[in-house]
Amino acid sequence: MMNLTARLRQVAELVPVCHSMADIGTDHAYLPLFLLEAGKALHAIASDIHRGPLERARTHLEGEEKGKEIELRLGGGLSPIKKGEVDGAVMAGMGGLMMRDILDADFEKAQALSWLVLQPQNHVAELKQYLSAHHFIICREDMAMEDRRLYEMMLVKPGSMKEISLLEGEIGVTEEYRQHPLFPEHIRRLIRKRDFLIQGVSEDTDNERNRRRREKAVEEKKRLEAYL
Repeated sequence: MMNLTARLRQVAELVPVCHSMADIGTDHAYLPLFLLEAGKALHAIASDIHRGPLERARTHLEGEEKGKEIELRLGGGLSPIKKGEVDGAVMAGMGGLMMRDILDADFEKAQALSWLVLQPQNHVAELKQYLSAHHFIICREDMAMEDRRLYEMMLVKPGSMKEISLLEGEIGVTEEYRQHPLFPEHIRRLIRKRDFLIQGVSEDTDNERNRRRREKAVEEKKRLEAYL
């Protein structure tokens, strides 16, 4: 069976058993091949906005028994997929703001999916805040450590949840997430971000904007420390 990196293994773990799925922004089609080999999906569409990744995927799938069940399509975001064509979609390894824009651009199509698995490289809180305000439920959150970098990921379904703040998005919204073995490290990293800001602005600064930013960072640091 396909060997996946720690990050992609956790992404695959979040994918529900389904008939068909799409891997948006695929690279070598590692993830869909793994899901098919593991029996989590019967058919997959692997799409990318660039030809290069699709050619790498084509080469990689040659000779693989399950390779013929993976369809390669050129196009950005959800545009290569027809509404209702797949049960769910994975977006992994792109920025959180790009994911937000993709969902926004094809909102009706995204809402027709049973599920989405999202693994943003950055702007995780902004993405979670968008989801909470736009008829998506964050059902599960997970994380993985790879090469000393912490990656966050989530299983999302259409529905309604309480709108969240950016800080809540950073911390994580599900109770289960707070029991994750990597959660204390996740919180320590968020605290270090606040420390960096606090140390970079003098307590008696005359700049009103900087003073407010510093006060906010001090307050958020206290809230974060309560999780440790």
